[in-house]
Amino acid sequence: MGNMEDQAKIIVVDDEQGICENVEKILLKSNYAVVHTQSAAEALEMMKKESFSLLISDIVMPEMNGLELLKHVSEDIPDIKTIMMTGYASTKIAMKAIRLGALDYIPKPFTPNELRTTVSKALSGELMGTNITGKEKNAIEIMDVDIDFGTDAAPNLTKAESEIVVKESAEENDEFYCKVGERICDVKEKLGTTCKTGLKKNYCPKRRAEEKKKAKAENAFKFNPKTMIGIDQPFDYNEVIAITGPEYVRYMERDGFAFLPYKEFKKVNPTVIRTESEKNTVSDISEKTLQKNILVVDDEVSVNNNIRKILVKNGFTVDQALTKDEAIEKVNKHSYSLALLDLRMPGVSGLELLKTISHNHPSIKIIIITGYATIETAVETARIGAVDYIHKPFTPDELRRVAEKVYAIAT
Repeated sequence: MGNMEDQAKIIVVDDEQGICENVEKILLKSNYAVVHTQSAAEALEMMKKESFSLLISDIVMPEMNGLELLKHVSEDIPDIKTIMMTGYASTKIAMKAIRLGALDYIPKPFTPNELRTTVSKALSGELMGTNITGKEKNAIEIMDVDIDFGTDAAPNLTKAESEIVVKESAEENDEFYCKVGERICDVKEKLGTTCKTGLKKNYCPKRRAEEKKKAKAENAFKFNPKTMIGIDQPFDYNEVIAITGPEYVRYMERDGFAFLPYKEFKKVNPTVIRTESEKNTVSDISEKTLQKNILVVDDEVSVNNNIRKILVKNGFTVDQALTKDEAIEKVNKHSYSLALLDLRMPGVSGLELLKTISHNHPSIKIIIITGYATIETAVETARIGAVDYIHKPFTPDELRRVAEKVYAIAT
């Protein structure tokens, strides 16, 4: 162990004293030098006066929120690395944080090991930040953290967050806590030591069984394009109900997506099924048209058509691609200001299409559209270069608002 002056110095900012203290306790065990404050403004002044390796900041705070702090730090103290944490996890806020310079985004509650791992990756240089223009940073709205500080909800939630972090931190000191499984284990309570599998193979058999069970459950509901069709389309809610019935909208926030048998979907909405003749009707941009031109990439022709109908009313010229190869061919051939890109398409592995377009055509501003939104994908797509993130189903107004906002920074 090195001396304090040889250690990475970390500043923690959270308006909850209990969270600050527990994050400090967790990090001190890894031999980091840690200070904390409950005020973002005070943290900013501290960072201007002394050198810190890393800032760990909450997002929802009174007076100055974490995004405001992050923006000031990125402009005035660009050398400090930053990690954001919050109990109000949001793909929109996660993407904004990454684009403003944060290296990662940790949703609360988190385990001590998750925190230490993220901090280690940030300090070692394993996590890379984004590099966006000042114009793009200025376009990011930092005052729209959707928490009403005038209600009783926010104090109750932040108190719960503090209690959760205390619980997670205390678990490590429990006599029956197993470091291999990162949990309090009834087997260790019975045996007085870690199980044989844990000692020999360094993995927790109980956790392995839980992961297999979870994977099996997820696989049981995997989308089968031969028999089912996703119905997370960009219609307004009344149109969604007309196709799916009220249950889809009723449970949409819980489930995020729904499926219908392909034959049934065909009966209720035959216009979305692409025929051979339709393959030649997809619009193509004229080389003479260089204003407000946008490429929509989605394997569902209904999504493409609906987005085109929505955006042409705002003066956009909309081109469409239904496959990865078609999208790459079009961005190589034409000039686009924007691209709306679906995350899940046949023949596309992970984020490879986003990476290809961002790397080869960095001037194209990319908006992600997806019915499978997660904090992890929002963070990763922002790191790669995506500018915004739209959840399906979305309203025409939501789509137009995001497209206009991103177009403004593309020109």
